[in-house]
Parts: sequence; structure tokens; C-alpha cells
Amino acid sequence: MNTASDPYRELAELKRGSALFFAFEQARCLVAPDMGGRVFASLCGHSLHRIDLEAARRPDRPFNNFGGANFWPAPEGGRFGFNYRGDEWMVQPAINAEPFRVGAADARAADLQKPVALVNRAGTRVDARMQRQFRLVPAPPEALRGFCLAGFLSYQTTDRFAVTNRVSADAALLAAWTLEQFPGTDQTLSFGVVDRPREALNFDYYEHPGERIAYGPRGFTYRTDSQRKGQIGIRQAAGARMIGWYDLSRRLLCLRENASLPGGVYINIADNEQPGGPFSAADNYSIFNSDPDMGAFELETIGPMRVSGEWLEGSELISLTTFACFETRRDLVRCMDRLLGPVPAA
Repeated sequence: MNTASDPYRELAELKRGSALFFAFEQARCLVAPDMGGRVFASLCGHSLHRIDLEAARRPDRPFNNFGGANFWPAPEGGRFGFNYRGDEWMVQPAINAEPFRVGAADARAADLQKPVALVNRAGTRVDARMQRQFRLVPAPPEALRGFCLAGFLSYQTTDRFAVTNRVSADAALLAAWTLEQFPGTDQTLSFGVVDRPREALNFDYYEHPGERIAYGPRGFTYRTDSQRKGQIGIRQAAGARMIGWYDLSRRLLCLRENASLPGGVYINIADNEQPGGPFSAADNYSIFNSDPDMGAFELETIGPMRVSGEWLEGSELISLTTFACFETRRDLVRCMDRLLGPVPAA
């Protein structure tokens, strides 16, 4: 295969001495400790994630947006945001440039961690242990059973912040947050499986996506073609089963499930001024669509913040990501019909 047409293969060659590699039948993935612990995957010859190979070759930018499946601190904006110094958007040095240390690792799992020092927009310093545990899952989820698959890949990430200094919850908020990036095309349609979808969605991030959102009997779709910047959230109280995307032209499906334990406090993670305050939204899923400059979209999961009395303890987020390549387009349509209701042809 020509590496120029296979970004995953080219990244794997580039990171051969530093990444952790995993394989399962027709699937390949890697975890890069020196790229924020990001996960990148390939299935049945398809490179799945957005990959910025130039950033991977020369990671010297103020923000190295490598792509893949990332792990960040939330909130992004608002008065407690971790991505602002005053009015200037920035990425914390501990997140952008400091590699994880690899602990236990084998052919199916790996444990990464590092100490981090984070400073929020209010000037409060939060010291924490940042940990990502990755493991392959050997069976597809129930939603895919009964369909003919050419291949699948499932993995679970458990992402934690454990605060190690004494920080009041009145001075800082902290939640674990994952952003899994994919190339946006006119064939990629994102979705959420949730009851009463019109009541479940939060549009407080940017302007309303308008006709890009369509509602069905068991959820919604969002046209994520990376042609118009926008973002939506799904309220934690709505009890969404999963979010995902599909591409009929490649017979590919992605599912992301937030499997975090109950309890804790969900906060507004939005990259804006959060005029209603840091608790004006409480989403556990989000979907972001970029403009053409970035050319990607993101499926995001958000964990709850945990406090003890008045003190910030940290956050834990458990996410399950599954990719499937279907033997036939018809089987993928049938799967989407089971999840959401009738799906129009692409």
C-alpha cells in the first residue's frame, strides 16, 4: 500500500521507536505517550482518525493538534477555563508538550501517567496526577451483534485527574474530557442515540447548526462534513446510550459510549464566556464540527467532577470506542435503522 494514501501507516513508521502498538485481527492501533497519550487506529485498510503528520514530525507549535483520540482538562472556557490566559486562547504546557510515562503494558493494555500543573483563567493552580489506562476489548458491543463484519476494533480508555494540592471548588473546576478527531467529508454523518432528542441537546457552544441537525424516533443526526464550525452537547440527564458516526461509502461505523460511574458533578465545558456560569450546562457527550481549515469533526465524552466537602478531588471518565467495517452497505443501513430508525441513502 502507498504510505502517502495511508496516514496511519505513515504515523506508525514515524513513531516506531516511541509508541505502543496493538493489533486485533483486521485492526491496528497505537498509543503515543509523547503525543498526549493519543490513540490512532486503522481497520481493514482504512486510516480512521484525523492525523496531522507534519505536527507529528515537528511538534514545536504552541498547540500540537496531532489528531487521534485525546485527553484534556475541562472546562475549556469561562472564568475557570484551562484554555485561556486572559482573552488569549492557549493550551497548557503540561498538556501540549509533556510526555506520559509508561507503567504496566502488554499486548492488550497500557497504563500511562504523569504529574501536571494546570493554571486556570482565574489564576488558580491545580496540581494533579493525570492517568490514561488503555485496553483492547475482545468482543463488539451488543449493538453490532447479528451483522456481518469485515472487521472491528473496540478499546476502552479510563482517564483520570487526581488533584494533589489543596484547591477549593470555589476557585477551580476540573473534569476529564476526551476529544476523538476524524476527517470530515460529505459522507460522514454523526449521530446520538437518545430518547426525546429535541429535549436532550444543548446548543450553548456556538450558533445553532440549523438544518445540519435532524431528529429521528430514537435519536438525531448531525452533518459533520467540516464545512461549518459548530458544536452541540447532550445533557447528562437525558441518558444517551452513545454517540457515533457512519460513512456508507466506506461501510464504516464508529460508536462512542460514556461508561463513567454514577455520581459527581457535570459542568459546562464550553469554549465561550459561559454567561450562565460554569454550571449552566451539564453534558456528558459533545460533537464538534470544524471549518475547512481544520477539516475534521470530534466525538467527545465528558466525565463528572468529584469534590469532597469544599475541596476539589478530580475526575474519572470511562469511554468505550468501537469501529466496525461492514461486509455490505445494506448491513450498515440495517444497523443504523436498528439504532436510530430509517436512514436515507448517501
